[in-house]
Amino acid sequence: MKSLFGILAIALALSFGNAYAAPQVLKVAVGDPEDSEQGIAAKTFKQYVESKSNGKYDVQLFFSGQLGDETETIHNVRRGTLDLSCVGIANIVPFVKKLGVLTLPYLFDNIDEVVKGTTGASHELLNSYAVKEGGFRVLCWTYTDFRWITNSKRPIKSMADIKGLKFRVPQSAVLLASYKAFGANPVPISWAETFTALQQGVVDGQCYGYIGIQAMKFMEANQKYLTEVHYTYQLQPLIMSQRVFKKMSADDQKLMLDAGMAAQEAVLKYQNMKGSQAKQELIAAGLVVDQLTDEPAWKEAAMSKVWPEMADFCGGKDAINAYLKTFGKAEWK
Repeated sequence: MKSLFGILAIALALSFGNAYAAPQVLKVAVGDPEDSEQGIAAKTFKQYVESKSNGKYDVQLFFSGQLGDETETIHNVRRGTLDLSCVGIANIVPFVKKLGVLTLPYLFDNIDEVVKGTTGASHELLNSYAVKEGGFRVLCWTYTDFRWITNSKRPIKSMADIKGLKFRVPQSAVLLASYKAFGANPVPISWAETFTALQQGVVDGQCYGYIGIQAMKFMEANQKYLTEVHYTYQLQPLIMSQRVFKKMSADDQKLMLDAGMAAQEAVLKYQNMKGSQAKQELIAAGLVVDQLTDEPAWKEAAMSKVWPEMADFCGGKDAINAYLKTFGKAEWK
């Protein structure tokens, strides 16, 4: 009888222990503020994981670079000392060369191509590079619009207008080459330092989508003019440490993948709905918006100068064409 009571006591203790076990913490670094596309992706991921795991996981979000700049958080994700981070694609390229294809100017013509190029076979190919070369996996592609050009000096309506202006760019060889091909002076500056650099006149301008420009309050940093130039679509993957992922059960791995998909769908809806609203609010606040009169010349400069120059940097012509094939884009010859 004592033995039976002992067994029951142990079982009861284990039951209570499991019921009241502390949740497993997943820390997520987010470079942008909470009211941004990155913020929507991160909050959707958190809500999905916590609700579907019945409290097993506590997803903690750290916005506006609280856990360091993007390069630092990528290093920590690779080491497994940080679980997840949402970062700009250009900052990932130094770790995964073939993902540089996503930074090539005029890769995507429209949002439909962007979505095709980040789902299905396209995603599987890109994610395979991330896992094998980077030590992390892409759970979600955060859609943040084309990188419109803003500046403090003058309207840009043609390639002649951009000459001599200094623009903040991430540490990306492709973006540096792109701005040089357009006639501007690119200056690599970390995202965390961008607002101050604009405010103090270290650079004249930067590039981002309407929601991000509004969330970062760039008009308060002297950004008066915006030009809708479609040279690059800004993708910001939510990445998870492969070391952390591999330690999870099959069910929990599926939970992370499903949560990433839910976040990607949510941020696409948010971008489509909120982007035009942010644009109108910025215009009402005094932002001057222009269209290019000669965008074909920008595309020609990109395709004739930047693509040949940067092909090897992005894994080579074969790798570029392998990616283009996944979403039905014509082969680059």
